[in-house]
Amino acid sequence: MSPAVSCSRLRHVQSLLWEGEASPDGILCSLGIDSRYNEGCSELANYLFYGLYRKNHLNLGHILEDFPEEVLDDVIVLIKAESVHLYCNPVNYSYLLPYVSHWRNLTVHCMNQSEYEDEEAAEEFKISSFVSMVQDCSRIGVPYSTQGHIQTFDMFMIEKWPIIQAFALEGIGGGSFFTMKYKLMDISEKLWQTYTRLDPVSLDNLLTEDLVLFEKQWSSFFSSFDIESHLSILELSEAQAGEAFRSYFSHGLISSNIADSSRRRQPLVLFGSHSSMENLHSYSFNFPSDGHQVRNTGPQGTPAKHMVLQCVAPKGSLACSRTYFFGTTHIPYLGKHTCSCP
Repeated sequence: MSPAVSCSRLRHVQSLLWEGEASPDGILCSLGIDSRYNEGCSELANYLFYGLYRKNHLNLGHILEDFPEEVLDDVIVLIKAESVHLYCNPVNYSYLLPYVSHWRNLTVHCMNQSEYEDEEAAEEFKISSFVSMVQDCSRIGVPYSTQGHIQTFDMFMIEKWPIIQAFALEGIGGGSFFTMKYKLMDISEKLWQTYTRLDPVSLDNLLTEDLVLFEKQWSSFFSSFDIESHLSILELSEAQAGEAFRSYFSHGLISSNIADSSRRRQPLVLFGSHSSMENLHSYSFNFPSDGHQVRNTGPQGTPAKHMVLQCVAPKGSLACSRTYFFGTTHIPYLGKHTCSCP
C-alpha cells in the first residue's frame, strides 16, 4: 500500500472530469449485483484498490471463507472532480479503509453493524445514499467496458442495473428513471489510458510478476534450441519455433478476456529472407508458416543464416525483439587487395 500512489491514481481519474464542459460531473463505479457484475466497474475498482477485487487476489482468499461474495461486492463509488463518495457496509468497510482513508474530501456512506442486520433498512439506506451521491450531477461517466472486452455502450442496459432501477422508487429513490434525469457517458477508453500510466506500484508488479514470466518464455525458447542437432534445426519451421511464444501470448489473452490484438503487438519468429519488412507487416501469429524452414529460407533457397524473434506479453507493456544468427555468418574476403600508391 502506498498512500501517495493511491492519491495519485485517484487524481488521474479525477482529471478526466476537468476536460471542459463536455466532461461528466462524476464517474460511477458500482460493483457486484448492483451493476450486474459490470467488468468495466471492476477494472476501475481494481485500479483504485490495487487489484483487491481480482478473483485470485491473496487478500480476499481468507475473507471469502467467512463472508459471502455479495457482501464484499456491496460497494458504490462516485468520483467527482474534487471529492469522492463511497457507499459500503460494515463488513467490507475495514478492508476498504486502508485504500481510501487518505483520499481528500471523502464522504463514506455506511451503517453500523446493528443497523445493517435489518435487510430492508440496509437496502433503503443504500438507495438513499446513492440518490444523495448523484444529486449534484447532470452528466455521469460509466466505465462500461474493459480493455479486454469492448462492448457497444448501451444506456438501456445500464438502466437494468438494480441500483439504477431502484433510483426510480418513490419515497426512497429519486422518483424518476435515472436515464431521464442524468446523461450517461461511456468513459472506458479514457480510463484505459489512465490505467497504462506507470507508477511505483505498477512498476513493482511489472518487475516481480510480469517480467519473471516473460523471461521464462525466452529461457524456454533457447532450451528447446539447445537440444536440437544441426540437422534437426535445418528442418525446424517458423511455426514450430514460435510455438512457446504463441502459447504464452494466446493463453494470456484468453485468461484476460482480451478479444483482439494489434498487428504490431504480437509474437513472431521469422527465418532468413522471410524476415523482410513486408513479411513483418503481413505476419499473423494465428497462421504461422510450416513451409518456411531454416533449410530453405536463405538466399535462393539455401539455409537461413539468421532469424528475427519477437515475444510480447499478452497484457501490459512488455515486448522484446531480437535478431539471432545461426553460427558464424561472416565470410572474410580472401582475394588480393591492390592499390596504386603515389
